[in-house]
Amino acid sequence: MSSALASRSALALVLLFGALACSDSSEDPPVSRGAIGGAPRGGGGGASSSAGAGGAAGRSGSPSGGGGAGVAGGAAGAAGGAAGAAGGAGAAGAAGDGGSGAGEDAGFPPPDKLVALTFDDGPSAQLTPAVLDKLELYGVSASFFLIGQNISANTQAVLQRAASLGCTFENHSAGFASLTATAADQVAASVDSTTAAIEQFTDQSPAFFRPPNLAVDQNMFDNIDLPFAGGLVGGDFPGGNNGGNPTVESVTNVILNGVQDGTIILLHDVQPSLNPQVTPDALDIIIPELRSRGYEFVNLRQLFERRGVDPNNPPNMVWAVVPPS
Repeated sequence: MSSALASRSALALVLLFGALACSDSSEDPPVSRGAIGGAPRGGGGGASSSAGAGGAAGRSGSPSGGGGAGVAGGAAGAAGGAAGAAGGAGAAGAAGDGGSGAGEDAGFPPPDKLVALTFDDGPSAQLTPAVLDKLELYGVSASFFLIGQNISANTQAVLQRAASLGCTFENHSAGFASLTATAADQVAASVDSTTAAIEQFTDQSPAFFRPPNLAVDQNMFDNIDLPFAGGLVGGDFPGGNNGGNPTVESVTNVILNGVQDGTIILLHDVQPSLNPQVTPDALDIIIPELRSRGYEFVNLRQLFERRGVDPNNPPNMVWAVVPPS
C-alpha cells in the first residue's frame, strides 16, 4: 500500500471514531455522579479535566463519560483518557479536576467545604437591612437568631426580605439576659414566647436555640427542646473578645484566622450601642475571602443537612463546628 493511501486510510479511521464518539454523547442516558469508573470518585479520564492532551480533547465529550472510553475527542481523546492524561491523575478512569467525587451525596455540587453565617440580636427595621444588603449582594443565605421582644409587625417586612434570600430564623430567647440560674418555668416561657413570635411573623418554626451570652447550664438543657448553637464569635459588639470597641479589621481577623470547614460564624446584625456598625463592612471582606479559599456559604440548617448530622445527638451539646464526617 502506498504511503499516500495509508495516510488517507488512517485519516478516515480517525474521522470515523470521532463521529461515533460524538453520536454516543448525545444518545447515552444520563449517568448519576460516581457511577462511572468503578470508584466513589470515578470520573472521566479526559472528560472534565483541565490538563493533559487527552483532557484537552475530552472537553467536547460527554461530562458523564468515564475512563478512556468516555471521552469524545476522537482517537486522541480516548488515548488520553486511557493513559490517565486527564488531570495528571496517572491512571485510566481517575477523576480529573472536574470529575465527580465524594461529598456530592443527595445531588449537592462541589465544593463541600462549608461555612454558616449566623447573626444575633435582631431584628431591627433600621439596622438589619444593612446586613441583608450584603447577603443579597453576594448571593448568600444565613440564619438569624432573633430576640423575641424585637419581633413585631414593625420588623415583619425585614424578616420577609430575609426569608426571600433563603435565610432561616432561630431562637435567641425573649431578651438579652442570660438564662442561667433561672427558674425552669421562666426559661421555658422565654423560649416558647419567642418561638410563637417567630411562627406568627415568619411562618417558620425555629430549629435551633442560641443561649444569650452563650451562657448555659443543665437547667437550660433540661427545659429547652431545641439543639443549642454557639459559633466562632467575631466580637462585633462593644467589649467583645476583641477587647474594647471592635473594628472591621479586628472582626475580620478573628473570623478569617479561626474559620475551619464546618464553622458556624457568630456575628450580629443588631448592636444598638455600637456606632458605626462594623458587621456590614466586615462582610465585604469575609465573604469574598472565604469564597476564594473554597468555602460555600449555607444557612445553619443546611450545614447539618449537608453533613448528615443530627443536631440533637449528642445531647447537651453547644455546636460551634459541624466537621465533615
